[in-house]
Amino acid sequence: MRKLIAGAFGLVIIVVAAILLWPRQDRGLVVYSGLDYGPAVAAAFTQQTGIKVRVVRLSTGSLLARIVAQGQHPDWDIGWFDGATAAAALDAQGLLAHNLPAPLNLTAAGQTMLSQDGSFIPTGFTLAGVFISSPARLPIPPSSWADLTQPAYQGLAGMNDPSISGPTYPMLAGMLDNAGGWPQGQGYVQALKANGLHMFAKNDATLSALQAQAISVAIVQSSAAAFFSLHHPGYQITVPNPAYVLPNVMVEAKGLSARRAREAAEFMSFVMRPDIQALRQTQGDADGYYWPVTTDAPKPLAGMPDLSHVDTKTLDPVRWGNMESAINAWFAKVISGS
Repeated sequence: MRKLIAGAFGLVIIVVAAILLWPRQDRGLVVYSGLDYGPAVAAAFTQQTGIKVRVVRLSTGSLLARIVAQGQHPDWDIGWFDGATAAAALDAQGLLAHNLPAPLNLTAAGQTMLSQDGSFIPTGFTLAGVFISSPARLPIPPSSWADLTQPAYQGLAGMNDPSISGPTYPMLAGMLDNAGGWPQGQGYVQALKANGLHMFAKNDATLSALQAQAISVAIVQSSAAAFFSLHHPGYQITVPNPAYVLPNVMVEAKGLSARRAREAAEFMSFVMRPDIQALRQTQGDADGYYWPVTTDAPKPLAGMPDLSHVDTKTLDPVRWGNMESAINAWFAKVISGS
């Protein structure tokens, strides 16, 4: 009996030792990307550094929902998406690492997009909302947010639903900010609804409605508008005054190992190299139409609006990020009726 027990005990020791000593496969960096160029950048990074990267390509809304659902047990290392407000909201829930390495050679505009605690870093920016229309159908497009509530545009405008389209919330926040803030700006958004505002799920649906002449002016992210106008000549982009900046940002999961944090920092530096920013432009589809935030980056792609005479504003990401859930809930109940 003693020999049997001793033999069983020895077998247990062998099994445990085998498990502990068995070579574990490195999963590599896991990047949740809401941007089209994420996979191409990751492939270039692995080729040049040998560090494995697994990219999970998600829509921004799904990406943020997955990060929140995983909470303190993240299956991701880096998040890359549009929206400093969304990053600030994740940070408020204690999900993000701090003191990330800021990109080198930041422009003055890029400096304004840094977070105070280093919980996110800017990698470029678009505009949260611009107007795109066909001069043949709408000779005089709206030029300001206030114009959209005028009788001349009754029933003609359409936008994304911010409860579905992640990057649309910063546009809604910009509308509210321009109308006096929250909750003062509710009246403006309700006036848009009263003037016949149409609602669609995402950029593709809103732009399809424009092409089908269900609407005459689409209010969408500047990158989507620029990409659409490139492939559908005859449409014009009007930048509203003021225009609200929408940074694309990187975040890091809280609690990474020292090794993984070093690899994440290397990846963050890599994506800002001039040659890799050029790769982001050419491999990014609509997301390639962004404005750089570093002085050594390539010029923006042709067809993007000229910002030299545009009044651009950057929202306080912490203030508006903390209100996102409440504002989206109000919008769903009062405006979209969902």
